[in-house]
Amino acid sequence: MRIYKDMITGDEMFTDSSKINLIDDCLYEVVCQHVVRKEGEILLDGANPSAEEGGDEGTDEHVESGLDLVLNQRLVETAFNKADYMNYLKTYTKTLADKWKEEGFTEEQMADAKAKITEAVKKIRPKLSDCSFYMGESANPDGMVALLDYRENADGKGETAYMLFFKHGVIEEKV
Repeated sequence: MRIYKDMITGDEMFTDSSKINLIDDCLYEVVCQHVVRKEGEILLDGANPSAEEGGDEGTDEHVESGLDLVLNQRLVETAFNKADYMNYLKTYTKTLADKWKEEGFTEEQMADAKAKITEAVKKIRPKLSDCSFYMGESANPDGMVALLDYRENADGKGETAYMLFFKHGVIEEKV
């Protein structure tokens, strides 16, 4: 399994248990599923819940519903208008550049990453008013803010939720 963590905060942002597309070598698009489950329950492929459950303690069950990615990674919703998000990005990319230096990025790698982020922002900027914004579990304002958006399915029936994460702002960890 691969876990993708925020490079600045260390928060887990997503895993490879979801469908991931890399867009323009800059944005990870992670498909989300709407789920309803017992609070705290995380179902992984191949798990056998009946073999893992303890005895019934007679407690009331709490049910939670929402997007699997938000629930599994404990992402925290926040709010921005378009101008505030653009201001946040300026600060975020400066903090990210400092982190890249710590991680040993070359000047060429840093310039390439900045150029790709700039191009990605030009593409997502018109969609910002339709997006919801999510931070990692720590809710650290210096970290990455992911964008949640929806698109109509190709068959015209329903919508697909997806989140966007900057590739250059996450560290991939194999576990």
